Amino acid sequence: MLHLVNQLTYSSQDWDIMQRAHTKASELLGRCPSTHENANRLARTVMNLFNRGLRDAEVLAWIAANQETAVTNIALVRRNRIAS
Repeated sequence: MLHLVNQLTYSSQDWDIMQRAHTKASELLGRCPSTHENANRLARTVMNLFNRGLRDAEVLAWIAANQETAVTNIALVRRNRIAS
């Protein structure tokens, strides 16, 4: 259990990287990083990518923005199928 706790502990530098990645991903998506309805989902995506070993804020932002675009597009397709 201690191993799991250590994996989920972030340094201030880790938080800074994730914050910069989230802000940049939001910018790439044309969204406000704090008020957009999916800001928290994007933050979780950034954290998951960080937990998988990505440490470059620019790379994190680019991948997170692309994943968010894919998720948003899937949701739109599903809504359109239900509506028709």
